[in-house]
Amino acid sequence: MGLFTPLYNLPNHVLEKQKMFQNDARHIIFRGPRARLYVGGFSALFAVGMIGTTYGTFQLVKGKD
Repeated sequence: MGLFTPLYNLPNHVLEKQKMFQNDARHIIFRGPRARLYVGGFSALFAVGMIGTTYGTFQLVKGKD
């Protein structure tokens, strides 16, 4: 048994994962194992960025007092 054998001699789970993804009725972005975490984090960061951009644009349009 070689040193790296456990790294490349693994069972193939592609069919199981394919069936899991295809038989799920949820939206495609929510089918992954940590999808809610990733989508929620992205949405929060996107919202903060858009709020900051909108605020900055408003301040530029408003100008100096």
